[in-house]
Formats: sequence, C-alpha cells, structure tokens
Amino acid sequence: MNVAQRFDRAIATAQRLIERNGQLVVWRGLTNGAPSDADKPWLPSDSVPVNHDVFICFVPVKDRATRQFFAELSGREVVVGSLAGLMGNVTFEPTLKDVVIRDGTELAIDTIDLLSPNGQKVLWTIEFKG
Repeated sequence: MNVAQRFDRAIATAQRLIERNGQLVVWRGLTNGAPSDADKPWLPSDSVPVNHDVFICFVPVKDRATRQFFAELSGREVVVGSLAGLMGNVTFEPTLKDVVIRDGTELAIDTIDLLSPNGQKVLWTIEFKG
C-alpha cells in the first residue's frame, strides 16, 4: 500500500458513519465578488453564495468526554454548551466565512479544523458560534 492510500479505509469509514448518523444540510460558501470599481480594487462587491449539500454529524458538547474528544481532534479547547460537528472530506475548501443552513437556521462557524494525516483529508471538525 502506498502512502497516498494509507488512510483510504478511514476516509471511507468516516464518510459512511457521518452519512448514517448525520444530517443533510446546506454548506453555503461565501466568496467575495469581483471589485465593482476598478479604481478601488480593495473593495469587493457583495458575496456570491455557493451552496453545497453535505452531511454533518452534529454533536452538542454537553460533557467532559465530548469536549475532550473534540479538543483532541481539533487541537484546541472546545466550550461545553457549544454545538460541534463532523464533516467528511468534501470537494470544496471550507472557510470561516461560510455558514451552514440546518433546518432553515443559519449557523455561523467559530472554528474549523481538518484532520489530514500525510496530506490525506479524512474529516473536518467544526465548532459553531453561540
């Protein structure tokens, strides 16, 4: 098995479990539009939303064990009482400017981290704002 394929089984397992236990939501990527004034190229026009249908397994961080799990995956402290999620590998590059639309409610992203051993994208850990 070459190094590039080492985590293929883990990636497939993560995708399968997230789809089975997660929820289909809309990931709305917000990118800056092209500058509308050539004399002010630093002022982009309004954001252009790009929607992606993705599965996210939402996990309320209610106890110490869940907090520690997400802290170990993301490498940072996760606040008890927050909402976190796991998303498998996707075909786009998520950013902190993006939002998730779940059951008609827009969720802002507080942190997003990629688990990517040897450069293979396995899964994204997401913590949502307030």
